[in-house]
Amino acid sequence: MQIEIVIRSITPVFSAAPGSNYIGLDGTINPPLGGSRFPFTRARTMKVVADTDDGGAKAISLPVVPGNTMRSLLRRTMLKDVIEPALMAKSGQLSIGAYATAYAGNSTGNPDGVPSSFDEIVTMRAHPFLGLFGGGPRMLEGRLMVDTLYPIHQHSLRTIGTDYINESIKGNITEVVWTRRNDPILALGSADDAAVIEGETQAVNNWITALLTTTKAKKTKASGPDVATEDSVEDSARGLKAFNAHEVVIPGVKWLWRISVDRPTDAQIGLILLALNTLANQRLAGGHAKDYGRFAIEGVFLNGESAWTQSGVSGQGTEQYFDAIAEALDSMTSVEFEQFAARTKEA
Repeated sequence: MQIEIVIRSITPVFSAAPGSNYIGLDGTINPPLGGSRFPFTRARTMKVVADTDDGGAKAISLPVVPGNTMRSLLRRTMLKDVIEPALMAKSGQLSIGAYATAYAGNSTGNPDGVPSSFDEIVTMRAHPFLGLFGGGPRMLEGRLMVDTLYPIHQHSLRTIGTDYINESIKGNITEVVWTRRNDPILALGSADDAAVIEGETQAVNNWITALLTTTKAKKTKASGPDVATEDSVEDSARGLKAFNAHEVVIPGVKWLWRISVDRPTDAQIGLILLALNTLANQRLAGGHAKDYGRFAIEGVFLNGESAWTQSGVSGQGTEQYFDAIAEALDSMTSVEFEQFAARTKEA
């Protein structure tokens, strides 16, 4: 089954790319050494093929949220909002190993190295949750396949399909956000402000003296005969009083998320739909302390058929799935999770 979810971001989306980058005050990315440059966290991107105005095509970097991030979001939502309440209602608890396996796929980084038995494969692949995500010490193959979250943009239409052409936008959808750390010691205005600090004004004076000494040493190093290095530039941006920047996708962008499920049971589809009904209580990607990643779901399609209303997933076509997961949750216990997480030598 193919499930498509249309998401609209309400606040900026911040999915950080790995790597070391810098930015100048004029917005130049990775300017030459020697000038003012500050640590910069880029947004994660993926190369996609996009149509050009002259009828051709070319590879273009597009901001995305990786499929693994979205898979983890769906997993957490299912466990926190559906599975855990169902287990707790029956006073069920998980061992620490089974809990870790449910959330991370395994409690250690070392699989058993032996395949599952046929009986285990049949039993676990039919389980509403374990059958979707698979994993465990015997690396059970799950039914769930989660795609990258793509912005609905003119450059992504070759990837997501032209059905969304009317909702696609054009132009740059990223923005640089500058932040500044302020040294709280330098903000102290009187001896009363320092009364709570051990050593009081003397400790404050020592702090400021040490800061001035460090700053002077850095300036001397930077103005010396040697050419500035990556380390010296990075050191100059450290400390409590420093600028840095990060790249976000602007709010208001619509995104398409695709989920495929291989020969699922009705209960497994029902669990996905239950999770989608509460998914917007979570946040996309990172930057949660800045309230980044808030979003709303604007559409859910099951094999191309709309199943979304203002109150969530509904419709006659979904009743069988909700009935199936309700029945499965009534009989669900922690035993299946413990058996799934147990290593072969422990089982």
